[in-house]
Amino acid sequence: MPPFKYRSRIREFNEAFTRQVAAELQKRRDELISPRNAQKFSHGRMWKTKPTEHGDEAGEMQAHSFELLSRFDDVVNHNLAKFVEARTRMVEGLMAQFQASLYQTISQSTEKSGNTVVMGPDRSPAEAFLAALEMIEFGIDENGEVSLPQFHMGREGFEKTMADLEAQGPEFTERVDKVKAEKSERAREREKERLAKFPPAWEGDSH
Repeated sequence: MPPFKYRSRIREFNEAFTRQVAAELQKRRDELISPRNAQKFSHGRMWKTKPTEHGDEAGEMQAHSFELLSRFDDVVNHNLAKFVEARTRMVEGLMAQFQASLYQTISQSTEKSGNTVVMGPDRSPAEAFLAALEMIEFGIDENGEVSLPQFHMGREGFEKTMADLEAQGPEFTERVDKVKAEKSERAREREKERLAKFPPAWEGDSH
């Protein structure tokens, strides 16, 4: 006799547990990457993109895995809290791997392009922030609004940078505002040039 009599119930539980983990992972991933910039593959492990000057034309899936241990006593005693804890541990473990893979990919790309900023004795966190802002090109979202860049860093680095930014005077704030204004205007100009390549939708509907 099998250890668990109701095998169909086991399958239903596994499917429900997997759906809950997948939904929570999707929610956490959306906090880092917009769903508009995410793609799903039904098969295969590799893909090719338009070649760039940095040679980023091929990619490959990376497998993330996480192991869970369910104690026999917890199952026999119907300790449902352990399943909730297991779901949380799995989400946290998979997200940690995803974040490490994401930032590693970004780091490799920026090193190839040379868009890097080094913070050291000669450059404060605030100055490094401004230098990074000057390197970034702003974009336009689907609503036609300027999309400001996001900055990701560890807790210690974030607190140090924020403290240094708050300690800066009005002159520094003016420099930041000037860069943001210039970048925003360039983004709008690029969007106008892009849209000018396409005729208005109604032009083709007059016949």
